Amino acid sequence: MKKFISLAVIICFLIPVAGFGASDTLTRALGHITSVQEENGAWSRLRGEFPPEAEPTGWAVKVLSMRRGQGPAVEKGVAFLLKDQKPDGSWNNNTAHTAFAILALTQAQRGGEAVRKGIAYLRGVQDGQGGFRRIGREGAPLTVYTAVVVDAFKAAGLAGEDPAVERAVSWLKSCQNGDGGYGMPKGSPSVALGTAWTIRALRATGVDVQAPEVRNGVACLLTMQAPSGGFSMGRGLPEDPEITAYAIMGLKGLPAALDAVARAAAYLGRAQHDDGAFTSAAPIQFNHQPKENTQTTLFVVWALTEIE
Repeated sequence: MKKFISLAVIICFLIPVAGFGASDTLTRALGHITSVQEENGAWSRLRGEFPPEAEPTGWAVKVLSMRRGQGPAVEKGVAFLLKDQKPDGSWNNNTAHTAFAILALTQAQRGGEAVRKGIAYLRGVQDGQGGFRRIGREGAPLTVYTAVVVDAFKAAGLAGEDPAVERAVSWLKSCQNGDGGYGMPKGSPSVALGTAWTIRALRATGVDVQAPEVRNGVACLLTMQAPSGGFSMGRGLPEDPEITAYAIMGLKGLPAALDAVARAAAYLGRAQHDDGAFTSAAPIQFNHQPKENTQTTLFVVWALTEIE
């Protein structure tokens, strides 16, 4: 009887999340994404306001490959990424652009040599302590860039024992704050963006979910969920669809977060515009001004696809 009750409870938690795969939320979001692809195969984070470039193209190729496999839109996007890679193996000497391009190409199962060159570039710009900066070797290492690079390393097949992976994970662990969360630069206040991506990276490399670096990070992130189900960058701030997507990507599959993820997914369904897109103030290029945009829409699709 106890086994039956436990199974029923689990099913009740899972149904609200899985149900989003059958709704039109993803269908409408995908329609928006495909409608804003440029003729050269690239995407912009906001068409008409920002230029098409590698980073949003990487996100689009990644999510379209996750959802639909291969197709003309993916092939054109892959062609743009391969053409846009720089001689040093990077995309724009930017760790995030490079990591997301690797995630896209590995998901699409294309560009093996380009991926190898990208990994070599990332190895070359890793900080001595293990972190990654936004631009090559400029500035301070940041948790979110380090976590995205770890995600790319794992997608490219690097083992957890690889020295670059081990050093990145060690550095991420060292960034945990007293409240359990993670800021962006080491020692800065905890934010949902840094916390969600760090939890995701640590879990991807096999860190136990009961380890304090994960368990306390999850507890901190859950304090940033609003009654609406959406997540905010920090406690008491307005909820935001893109931050909510990141939270889902960090919390997916955790028993302690099943209800939180289901409520977050429901919030995203309510926040969607009629054209399939989402509004967010999260992209740094928007200067904290909420805008309906493709970047946020792509991360929403990524997040909801991972919990289908």
